[in-house]
Amino acid sequence: MYKAAIPIAGISNLISFNYMAYYHDYLAVEFGAYPHQDDLMDELWKRSPLRYVAQVKTPTMLIHGENDNDVPIAEAEQFYIALKDVGVETIMVRYPREGHGIREPGHKVDLINRSISWYKLYLND
Repeated sequence: MYKAAIPIAGISNLISFNYMAYYHDYLAVEFGAYPHQDDLMDELWKRSPLRYVAQVKTPTMLIHGENDNDVPIAEAEQFYIALKDVGVETIMVRYPREGHGIREPGHKVDLINRSISWYKLYLND
């Protein structure tokens, strides 16, 4: 469906996100229950990209700040490993000192250049 993708600070597993994130009650507010209540754990897994990784074919460049307190970097790491396991062309770019978003000027320039290169690689037919 897509020729290339670049998720930035994405959540790949809503269950692990719930238990690792600084805002561990976010999903309880969003869904009206904690994961252990009302079969919510099953629903969270159904809505998690990691569950469907075997269906992914899109080359993916994952971007994440190493100091992200909103979405822990482990969310990108587990999706990166899963993509590799299923044979999807993937790379992971970790930005030191960055939180939830890329703010340092040098990192912004690097992200733009990497993104252009990634899309050129897969969008030039």
